[in-house]
This record gives sequence, structure tokens and C-alpha cells, in this order.
Amino acid sequence: MKKILISSLCLLASLSLYAQIAAVNSYVVPPHKIMVVAHRGVWTYAPENSLKAIQRCIDVGVDVVEIDVQKTKDGQLVLMHDKTLDRTTNGTGKVSDHTLAEIKKLRLKSNCGINWKQQEVPTLEEAMLLAKNKIKVNLDKTLDVLFAEAFQVIKKTGTLDQTIFKGHKSRAEMVEKFGTKMDSVKYMPIFNQNTPNADAYLSGYLNSNHTVGVELGFDTEKAAPFTAIKKITQTGKFALAISLWAELVAGHDDEMALLDGPEKSWGWLIKQGVSGIMTDRPEELIAYLKTKGMR
Repeated sequence: MKKILISSLCLLASLSLYAQIAAVNSYVVPPHKIMVVAHRGVWTYAPENSLKAIQRCIDVGVDVVEIDVQKTKDGQLVLMHDKTLDRTTNGTGKVSDHTLAEIKKLRLKSNCGINWKQQEVPTLEEAMLLAKNKIKVNLDKTLDVLFAEAFQVIKKTGTLDQTIFKGHKSRAEMVEKFGTKMDSVKYMPIFNQNTPNADAYLSGYLNSNHTVGVELGFDTEKAAPFTAIKKITQTGKFALAISLWAELVAGHDDEMALLDGPEKSWGWLIKQGVSGIMTDRPEELIAYLKTKGMR
């Protein structure tokens, strides 16, 4: 009897893990759900682009964590938004002028500028191993020079299926530059009001099976990305609104959510048909979605 119980528990644990991995690797957003993307992790809880900020995303149920990547003097990839160390660490100078060993001696700052004694700058590999089978990862700052190198790290850690690469260049330009690698990654083009040849750019990606979604930026409701929301979702790709700044969501940003209420910002975006929202306030967005039965 005891053996049967243990076997049953092991089977349930295996099924639970399988379901978790399947969810992490899925990019289909049901009509009654909204994908929550945390910009640089939950940086209101821990320093941006830190392992703690990523872990917080996992703990509170964020779907995707967006992180930034820079390269050190000795060719290692680390999590850092800026090209310099000054704003987010207790160091100074360019990331590219320091070795990984030198950067590892530094400590990250909170958004208030306070040093976290135990939070060092993580490598991309460390971040991906933490996220593995737990949360999707959206890589920023990897276009062009870092794409191939980031690809190798993602491949090494076995996290290709849960990683979203993104950039501004057309599908044809990306294929010409990176070849078959583009057929191995999940890709999300950035489509904003300044994107040249908008129709051709969007169609090139929507016709690709490797495009999982489109990141949108629209300053008005007349902008091409805004009017393309329905077209994007009808192809089975997700349409991601970026509520970080007013000019990216026709004024309906995170600030409006906090000052005037989420219905006027996140609620408005949802009514326009977006399937996901990238935010600096993921915990507040999740709380709002729960009130709507969307989590």
C-alpha cells in the first residue's frame, strides 16, 4: 500500500512538472486570458535584471520576464540594461571595459539607488538556468552583435523553447544575417509607428511559423500597429502592448493605471484586443486581471 501511494505521488509530481513545462513552452493566449510580461523583472521588489527580480516573477505568476543583455570585456554575457555600470551598480564605466570577474565584485542597486549587499550582476546563463521550465524569457539588447552569442547560451541551457528573441529588422534581413538560426528561435518583431514599409514588415513575420507574437508601439489609435491588432491575433500570434510609457500605448500607460485606475489603462488595452501587456507593475496588473476573472 505504501509503495502504491509513493508511486501515485511520484506520478502526480511528474504530471504536474510536465504540465508546467508545457505551459512555459506555449505561446497561445486564450481569448479570456492576458499574458503578463514584467519589464526587467519585478524591479519594485529587487534590483532590475537581478536573479531576485526574476525569482519574484516566478513566485507571483508572471508569464514572461523581459531582461537585457550586455557583453563584458572578456566576451561574457551579463544582465544589464545600460551600456555603463553607473546607474544600476556601485561600479563605474562601460560594461565592455570590465571583465566578468571585475563585474562580479560589484553589487546591484535598487531603483532607489540603495546597494543590495548580496545581489551581484548575473550572467545570462545564470538567469536562464533559474528560469528554466518555470517562466518564459524575452531577451532585449541582443539584436545584431549579440544575437548569435545569446543564441549559443540559450541553446547550451536548453531553454530555446521558452525564450523570445526580438528586434526591429525585417524577417528577410534577419534570415539573411543569421540564416537557419532564425528557424530555431521564437521571435517577436518590434512594430511601432516608425517602422518603415509597415505592411510588408508585418506580413513577413505573420507568415512565419517561428513568429510567436508582435511587440506593438503606437502613439495614437491611427498608428499602423494599433490598427493591426486584430490582424495579428487572427493569425494565432499574440499582440503585446507596452504600457511602460504613454507614447507606446496612446496614453494608456502604467502611470494612468496607478493614478486614474487600471480600467482606464490596462482595461482599455484589453478592450482593443491585445493579448499581452508588458508592464513595470506586474503584481498590480495580475491583481487587476484576477478581479476580471482573467487569471
